[in-house]
Amino acid sequence: MMLCLVGLSAARGRTWHDRNGQEQVDADFGDLNDGRVILRMPDGSTIAIPLTEFSKADQEFIHKEVERRRAAIRAQVKTRPGTIRYGKARKLCELQAPDVNESSGMALSRNRPEVFWTHNDSGDYARLYAFDRRGKDLGSCEIKGAYAYDFEDMASFTRNGKNYLLVGDVGNNGLAAAVQILHLVEEPPIDPARGVAVKKVPQAQTIHYGYEDDHRNCEALAVDPATNTILLASKERGALCRIYMLPWPENNPKKVFSAKLIATVNVPPATGMDISPDGRRAVILTYSHAYEFTRRRGEDWAAAFKRLPAEIELPPRRQGESICYGPDGKTLYLTSEKRPTPLWEVPAVQENEQLQR
Repeated sequence: MMLCLVGLSAARGRTWHDRNGQEQVDADFGDLNDGRVILRMPDGSTIAIPLTEFSKADQEFIHKEVERRRAAIRAQVKTRPGTIRYGKARKLCELQAPDVNESSGMALSRNRPEVFWTHNDSGDYARLYAFDRRGKDLGSCEIKGAYAYDFEDMASFTRNGKNYLLVGDVGNNGLAAAVQILHLVEEPPIDPARGVAVKKVPQAQTIHYGYEDDHRNCEALAVDPATNTILLASKERGALCRIYMLPWPENNPKKVFSAKLIATVNVPPATGMDISPDGRRAVILTYSHAYEFTRRRGEDWAAAFKRLPAEIELPPRRQGESICYGPDGKTLYLTSEKRPTPLWEVPAVQENEQLQR
């Protein structure tokens, strides 16, 4: 049993009991994340204990407190200028491509707005797959000169009149790698009848980077063309993730650039990310729901990530790790790493009239 802390001097917060009613500890409730309860001790330290180790009364309290907090957050942000209210998700189709078995990243095509791109997680070639809203397999192409160690996410954007895809070989589960790789390609052409029109696509740029403070695991990236920056969200244990910014670097594949920490946000482990084409919103995906941050005019992302996000309720997915905005810059699309691979659409129902200045 893990509640063996009664010898500590603690006089504040709730008194917690184990499932047998024999041990107890005084501490503040921090959060519930991935089945583990975060307790904040009187000395400021935290401990994580499986929810199942608590008494039935404590478990009921935890569930009610988590829902109370979520309701308070939803009430606080739902009337904020620029916040979007989303409707109920609907399943559009299942992907027909037989080789897409772990759809880990997803991006909207800028050449053909009815088309999406995806890639597999580790274990595949450096290959990009195209499909439409009906799940039709539109073929694939390989990134020339790239090797897929652990592809985790991708982004599409337009810059200087050209449409690009940025693919992140950024997975680092063991936290052993100090350098990660981003592959930039011009979006491959797609023939309306025959699908992807090339077998291989050359790299426009290869970016090597590390994090300024430590080794990080990352499964979520996005590009803001308005500020010419790359955002990366780390995947952490516990109810937080770290947001890093990488200003678009010079085209020097021999140099390792540094991603700067700009914010720490209280969301569960991040598995995907995207920025709306107008640069106003950033959405972070988790295995359960998504969290949307809205940026005011003239504001940088560091400031935007300091505010509470809007929580977006999503349907249950088996290992959902991909998300992107649709052509309208509001509607969201999701896939999953497990087959059969569903394509979900989350419609934007209403947007508050204007962003705060």
